[in-house]
Amino acid sequence: MGGFQELFRHLEVAYQEVDAVFAVNGLIDMVDTPDDVHIREGGDATYAEAFSNKVLHFGLRAATEATWDHFKGSEKHLGNGNIYEKTARDLDEPYTIVEEFTKELFSRRSHADIKVKQVIRRYVEPDRDVVIWVARVSPAEIKHKMLSGLTYQLRGYAVTKRSSASTPYDEVSQLQCCSMILLDQDAAMKYGSEDLRALSNFLIASTALKMQAHQDRIESALVERALRRQRT
Repeated sequence: MGGFQELFRHLEVAYQEVDAVFAVNGLIDMVDTPDDVHIREGGDATYAEAFSNKVLHFGLRAATEATWDHFKGSEKHLGNGNIYEKTARDLDEPYTIVEEFTKELFSRRSHADIKVKQVIRRYVEPDRDVVIWVARVSPAEIKHKMLSGLTYQLRGYAVTKRSSASTPYDEVSQLQCCSMILLDQDAAMKYGSEDLRALSNFLIASTALKMQAHQDRIESALVERALRRQRT
């Protein structure tokens, strides 16, 4: 567990702050909205946040299981890059996974090689499911330019809950995702504003691609399961 203890501390803080985060970005009040990924940025290019709201026309139990199946598996890594190598394991703690992997990360115009340590945990609540992941990332190369020593932290949420759009005859769920990117302040001070802005833009674009992939793959899994049930 070397190097993961700090991530576990970040994980518990992230869980305590989920409602505050969703209140600030407005997700807590969103119901039926476009599936677009929304972006918020800090003025100094060291912080960025992407969030989305997706209505799923499936019951809550089915939606929560499909969401957890997605995040505990390997498909969560797709959509914005390819995995080179990965080690992952479940812990004795319920619904907890630790991962360490190397990945080629891309946006629409750029790419980078990154090394990641990540912890994922599912929190089952009476009226919603909360999946949280926290990670420490060391990018190696962007546009073939080395940014040695520049590291950043990721915090991500996937909240699945019963939508207020549900009726007594039709239960509808919502999948709400949020990813937060925070560049390390000490490392960020070593680089000029142009390099930081290029990195921030790259990470925002890549995160948006991945968030869209989360939505699409979870919804596709729900559709496939419903079709299988109809055939049996």
